[in-house]
Formats: sequence, structure tokens, C-alpha cells
Amino acid sequence: MIELKTLEIETFRFIDITLFLPRWTCRMIVSTKAALVDESWDLSVLETKQIAAFQVMKPGKEGLLNGKITAMTSTAARLGIYIGMSGKEALLKVMHEKTETG
Repeated sequence: MIELKTLEIETFRFIDITLFLPRWTCRMIVSTKAALVDESWDLSVLETKQIAAFQVMKPGKEGLLNGKITAMTSTAARLGIYIGMSGKEALLKVMHEKTETG
């Protein structure tokens, strides 16, 4: 089963996607500019697509938003995302960065 929900943080809207698979659950919070993913996702695939993606190892929506980033793509790093930043802080940084620069 797939669950899609709208998530609003400050003035930005995201899509909270949860995939309920037989043996585990995968979750990501995405926008047109970035992806915050749980440990289920392979960042190397997102790296090849040049997506600003960052990974948190805590389950659930609150875990993703409040947990600390443990890995990211080089695209995310170029935007100023770093290990230890919260997922929410990283999403907002990317959204503000892209808004300010175009």
C-alpha cells in the first residue's frame, strides 16, 4: 500500500510518501527540490540522478524531520547540507536556497 500526505512546513509544501511493503516500510518526504529519506533508500541511485537527497536513520515522519542526517548526496552537500543537521532544517535550507537563487 502507498500513503501520500501533504505536509506544510513554514510556507513550503512537501509530499510525505510511505510505502508499506510486506516486510518493511519505506518513507520519504519530498519536494520539487529535495528528498529526505529513511534508511530504506539507496543514496547512490539518487546520486546518479543529481538529486539533493539526505538520509536520516529514524523511523516515521517525526523521526525523519527531527532526526539527524547521517548521509547525503553530493548535490545536497553543495547546497550546504551537512551530517548532524536535522531533516527539517535541511529541507528548509534547500527550499530557501533555491527560492533565493532562482
